[in-house]
Amino acid sequence: MKGWVYLLLTIVFETAAIVLMKLSDGVSHKGYMTAAGICYAATFFLLTMALKYLPMGYTNAVWAGASTFFVYLIGAFYFKEKTTLLEFFFVLCILTGIIGLNFLSKGK
Repeated sequence: MKGWVYLLLTIVFETAAIVLMKLSDGVSHKGYMTAAGICYAATFFLLTMALKYLPMGYTNAVWAGASTFFVYLIGAFYFKEKTTLLEFFFVLCILTGIIGLNFLSKGK
């Protein structure tokens, strides 16, 4: 259970870091860049802790896929970034892969 908590927090902090980098507008807003750096430091610490309890390949796939999914949604809905139905389909494929990995890992 500890591994899952660390993994969930890893996803939250990486997603926050990417949103903060977007808000920094390049490097125009140093406060956002600083906060993004702190979030990334937390991300790598939390990921390291998650790897203590969870398999490496699985952890990396869930971390990368979930943060990609959340960043995509925030970009589309909060930042009003243009997206297509085909892009949305492929992002859903990432989510489907994460769900599939979770079902497969239940048997281990």
